[in-house]
Amino acid sequence: MEWLNYHHLYYFWVVCKEGGFSKAAQKLHIAQSAVSLQISTLEDFLGQKLMDRGPRGFKLTEAGQIALDQAEVIFRQGNELVQYFRVGKMQTSFRIGALGSLSKNLQLKLLSSAIKDRSLELILEVGDPNVLLARLINYQLDGVLSDVAFPASEAEPLTQLEIASEPICLVSRRPHRQHLKVISNEELGVYLPSKSSPTTSAVLEHFRAEQELLRIRGYIDDIAFLRLLALETDSLVVIPKIGVRRELESKELFVVHEFKKIRQSYFLIHRQKGQRHPTLTKLIRQ
Repeated sequence: MEWLNYHHLYYFWVVCKEGGFSKAAQKLHIAQSAVSLQISTLEDFLGQKLMDRGPRGFKLTEAGQIALDQAEVIFRQGNELVQYFRVGKMQTSFRIGALGSLSKNLQLKLLSSAIKDRSLELILEVGDPNVLLARLINYQLDGVLSDVAFPASEAEPLTQLEIASEPICLVSRRPHRQHLKVISNEELGVYLPSKSSPTTSAVLEHFRAEQELLRIRGYIDDIAFLRLLALETDSLVVIPKIGVRRELESKELFVVHEFKKIRQSYFLIHRQKGQRHPTLTKLIRQ
């Protein structure tokens, strides 16, 4: 049996995690040339080129993606083994990203199984979609939650799956229910999600079909801020119902109208290849 030199594999893993040879060398406290030599030795042993290197950094080959995927599993399990002997129990990490505009109530709902699992360390990163997707491709996240569908194909390293949809409604802090024809004459206007949102397009098309004009106060690409506008102003707000679930239950906000045919879809983005984190599978099946 040929034994893999895990020291070489660890150097390869650190380069991928740090995003470059110089950063990896700094983290490992060795010369950059030594890091490069270790990875070249690993490539010779495996008989496969793992990286295409250039003046702007490196890009993993298909073999490199497979090696990184396995390295993630190996070193994660190694860390879990150490934790077991130090604290007496295994603890695995589940690293999930979420777009900044995503409803916190929805995140809580989707991640409920991970939150309830006491053996699991949940790492949630919220931020820019491009940054999160790059981290997902580089095996720094297990998945990304999104309210936007991204283009996907067999050639892409990532794929997506719709895992939830929530009704869209008009809400107000005023307790009276209105007919849609009254809404178009609403002096204080309506706040909508961002112009690029499919939800906004569907709502505007709905009013056009009803031949009703809408006084638009603004387009807001942030569910949390839409919720605050509903709470702090007399304007109407178009928002996924789950984004204001607690406020509706406490009667701080009221549903003016729920659109029967308009729903907000939510997606889980993950890598097409490699092993899938068990918690990711639970999230897909729930």
